[in-house]
Amino acid sequence: MSGRTVIPVIAIAAVSVVGGLYLMNTQFANGDIYPEFSSMRSDPAGAKLLADSLALVPGFRVTRNYLPLEYANDGDSAVLLLDLKPAALSEGFLKGVDRVAARGNRVILAVSDPRYTPQKSEPIAKDWKVRFACRDGASDDCEIYFAEATGWKAMDRVAGGIERASGKGSVVLLAGCEGFSNGALAGGLAGGLASATAGFAEISAALGPYSRVVFDEHHLGIEQTGSVVGLVRRFRLTGMALGLGFCAALLFWRNASAFPPRIDSRPAGPDTGGAAGRTSRSGLVTLLRRHVPAAELASVCWNEWLAVNKRAVSAEAAARAGELARNSAGDPVSALVEMQSVVNSKGKTL
Repeated sequence: MSGRTVIPVIAIAAVSVVGGLYLMNTQFANGDIYPEFSSMRSDPAGAKLLADSLALVPGFRVTRNYLPLEYANDGDSAVLLLDLKPAALSEGFLKGVDRVAARGNRVILAVSDPRYTPQKSEPIAKDWKVRFACRDGASDDCEIYFAEATGWKAMDRVAGGIERASGKGSVVLLAGCEGFSNGALAGGLAGGLASATAGFAEISAALGPYSRVVFDEHHLGIEQTGSVVGLVRRFRLTGMALGLGFCAALLFWRNASAFPPRIDSRPAGPDTGGAAGRTSRSGLVTLLRRHVPAAELASVCWNEWLAVNKRAVSAEAAARAGELARNSAGDPVSALVEMQSVVNSKGKTL
């Protein structure tokens, strides 16, 4: 691959990378790549508006959790699990929620599944004494409510919400999570002060007296895997990564194109201007062409020959040959032939 070919290839690759990064940045900005009710999704189906609003409240601290819930060791926090499916409420999951709540946290489980079908036996009915049902018997678009909640207390300011104490903390169950979405909050703000106040009052009652709010992303499928990119971002090595990429591009360019550019490798001849440099003879021809002008070629050849064979030629022949060499500017080849005739007249060869 020549240098002229490498430069367009690198340019096309750079444009492709920049275009891909632009498209990825657009998707990240819109939040389309994140699941519904993710706190990083900014369209109506996400919950970014709630997370950003709480982060602006003085005294509040908002974080996100990408690890399994049982590894959330921080206490005195309101942990939000939005759009939780009933099928995910396994026996192990419920025990993990109780352990997190027992450390002094308030775990809010917002359960929602339009395609939910009530089951006769579920872990939540056995362990927490809670039984789900679909309102109005709907099966194709189920609106979940709690048909049974033994040991739970109905929440005053949260419609369809129940809670109970668990160790040092508490567990909250909410039937539905639409009130936490960007679309619902934006609609409440558009509906006037009373509508917006009612929506945020319900959310505030669900969160309780905690000033630290954790949005759990792990149950939505977003988890921290410890990738190389994550480590680069964490330790702020983006500049170093870009530098290594630039060095790799230079190495690729150096190996793909000779530096300096190669000379024409055709064998040197009377009709070619290049020099091969592949054999000793072609190397000598190249040196002669670069350092000996054509007008002085006959004189240089005569002087070099005469330096070795001065005693083998008469003074008269040497003078005649020298005169021919000095007058050979127009046709050095013909002059060399005549000089050879002069020298050969005495039995010597030039």
